[in-house]
Amino acid sequence: MTQSLQDVQRQTDWLCDAMIPGDPDLGFPSASDLEMQNTLLPAALGTRPDLAPDFLALVARFPRDCPPDPLALINAASEDERALLGRFIAGAYLMCPQVTYRLGYPGFQELPVDPDYDEIMAAVEPIIERGPIYREV
Repeated sequence: MTQSLQDVQRQTDWLCDAMIPGDPDLGFPSASDLEMQNTLLPAALGTRPDLAPDFLALVARFPRDCPPDPLALINAASEDERALLGRFIAGAYLMCPQVTYRLGYPGFQELPVDPDYDEIMAAVEPIIERGPIYREV
């Protein structure tokens, strides 16, 4: 049976908060402050439909309610499982404009392309003049 995000909602709530508790001193919100589990996480899962079922199956194996030491439980997962959790949970967090702004990451920007062909040719001409330097084997 394929899990859905609604099926594992309680697990994602505490998992996201355990992995992204936020830092008020630095101005970074927690996962629950952003309601990440309801908006950003589904969007992140939508970007990788090939990996989303594996993520949901992994999350379904965690307890429904937050354990006393959630990070210990997360750290007990295999390296590949932790990478999968991190890919989606951190990826969802980084989809938030408020977070990327705090990080100083402006996102994708249009950069004008105006190459200096004189500079390119100045670098290439000595190589062309030198000619091939490889020996046939």
